[in-house]
Amino acid sequence: MTSAYVLDSHLSKFGKTDSDYQSLSYETAIHLLKKNPDFIPEFLIFASMAPERYTGEIFLPAKIKEDLGLPSLFAIRSETASSSGASALHIARYLLLSGKFKRGIVIGAEVMSRLPREENNLLLGSVLSSQQRSLAMSMAQGGALTATRYLKDFGYTRKELFRLSKKLHDNGLENEIAHIRKNLSEEEYFSSPLFSSPLCLYDISPLSDGACAILLETDVSRLKKDHKKISITGTGHGLGQVNGVPGGLSFPASKSAFSQAYSESGKKPSDIQVAELHDAFTIFEIIAAEDSGLFPEGKALAKVAEGITDKRGKLPINPSGGLKTRGHPVGVSGLAQIAELSEFMNSNDLHVGLGLSIGGLGVNNFATILEAKD
Repeated sequence: MTSAYVLDSHLSKFGKTDSDYQSLSYETAIHLLKKNPDFIPEFLIFASMAPERYTGEIFLPAKIKEDLGLPSLFAIRSETASSSGASALHIARYLLLSGKFKRGIVIGAEVMSRLPREENNLLLGSVLSSQQRSLAMSMAQGGALTATRYLKDFGYTRKELFRLSKKLHDNGLENEIAHIRKNLSEEEYFSSPLFSSPLCLYDISPLSDGACAILLETDVSRLKKDHKKISITGTGHGLGQVNGVPGGLSFPASKSAFSQAYSESGKKPSDIQVAELHDAFTIFEIIAAEDSGLFPEGKALAKVAEGITDKRGKLPINPSGGLKTRGHPVGVSGLAQIAELSEFMNSNDLHVGLGLSIGGLGVNNFATILEAKD
């Protein structure tokens, strides 16, 4: 049976760039293609949420293909809001598994710094339902509703949320491409402004620019000899209700995605050795860790406090720093998770990794399982 392998990947620096989408995509992808001169992609999947709004750019897959000097190929864009990078990866895998193509490139880019925060918040909030927006609800308020209920129902305080944020900032401090590299103190956390109680400045991901490119291959003989053979063995998708009531302690779309990915890969939660879980708001890491079955309901935040999910813990979760500190160029994050997982698995002799990318307020979600073999 055909398998889709991660041949190589490259991440730009996340933060703020002077480049536009087309230039940033080219700079990121050409780095990979020059490292792999024999790789001639047969398709190009481009991921982004809103280049039309951020920089006024359109028709990007074709323009990026031409900049890269590639021959005629199948080129499309995937847009599922903040899960666009993951949806692009899944499309690429389906193309490879179909047998129609043997190799391809997936590129994600977002340049969010062109708009002021107020306009960014309105744009990101456009994924909410009309009813939610009529109440002047923001994405952060949706995350805050979940956080408030989780803390209350399971007997936690903001002290445990600080420990989660501290873990993510410590991980970002070690990530050279991270948007935020900060040794966060408890005093800084508790003195920072509350964006939407109980979520403060250090519980919410930054508005980031950035790009990621991944090469996918079906021919195992073409993989690098000094790297593990990392294949995508399970993918799953869940599409929930845009008009759903926010503030729940679980995302049904995530549960559906995890279930499908486990079933296809033949893996179960106890097999997972590392995970990159969507944490646009810190509490979302906790909800995903429980939706995925890695921890029972109400227990994930305690596991953070115990150090279980630390970068060098028994089950690292978001060792990259996650969206919270690596940064969250919304159309890129789901793809960046796979690049970060692949690198971490290679560097730490781990064999099964899990990713979850969320689109909207827990609505359009994608789970991915990676397996590495020597």
